[in-house]
Amino acid sequence: MKKIITLAVCIVFIMAMLCGCGETVAKNEVDTEYQDTTVFEEELQSETIDSRKLIKQFSLVVETKDYDNYIASIRSKVASSGGYIETSDESSYSELRNFTAVIRIPVGKADSFTDFACKNVTVNEKSESVEDVTETYIDVEARIKVYKAEEESLIEIMKQADNVTDLLSVKERLADVRAQIESYTAQLKSLENQTSFSSITLNVEEVEREVENEGYWSKVWNNIIDGFINVGKIITSIFAFILSAIPYLILPAVIAVGTVVIVRYYKKKKK
Repeated sequence: MKKIITLAVCIVFIMAMLCGCGETVAKNEVDTEYQDTTVFEEELQSETIDSRKLIKQFSLVVETKDYDNYIASIRSKVASSGGYIETSDESSYSELRNFTAVIRIPVGKADSFTDFACKNVTVNEKSESVEDVTETYIDVEARIKVYKAEEESLIEIMKQADNVTDLLSVKERLADVRAQIESYTAQLKSLENQTSFSSITLNVEEVEREVENEGYWSKVWNNIIDGFINVGKIITSIFAFILSAIPYLILPAVIAVGTVVIVRYYKKKKK
């Protein structure tokens, strides 16, 4: 009897150990499976983010005293970054110049370029915008595939056409399909260019001195200095105007003096 009880206890103990091990193994398998699933989802999400088609645009308004060197450094940085200047315009007002350009920089180097453009200058404005055109890109790709499949079908139908009427009808439709393919292909290339190169609008203003925004009293002091500078400019402009007007005043002065002399001469003669 004791042997039977002892054997039963051993069997129960062994079964309990096997059940515990089974639960541990099952739990480990579940944890491993969960971790694998989580890693897969994170990788899939990362790939999805990387595959998105984004149009990034930046806008910068800066001012600098060292205008020529700054513009030269910007042009050099554009070339070394593998970008290009899409449009540019330079103007001047009151001997101070202004440079505006739309610069295209590869997406991966756009942030470093904007950081470079903000160095050693006073940044008055800085903004960034992002537009997600992934759905548009996928839609255009799908339309191109559909039209290309139709193009192949029309070519096969055209080979088997028995009469001129059917042949002309198929050719007309084929021409429309090819026009659609060209249109959507151009749209796709435009999207690829916009998503591959960030657009940076840069406005550079030349100033006699750079002003940092340091608070209320700093602004008051800067305004006082600007007032003196403007008064000096006005006085200089008036003096320059007087000097430039002297040649035009000489002739009327000579005529006036001559008239006075002649009038006095005749008055004396009459007396």
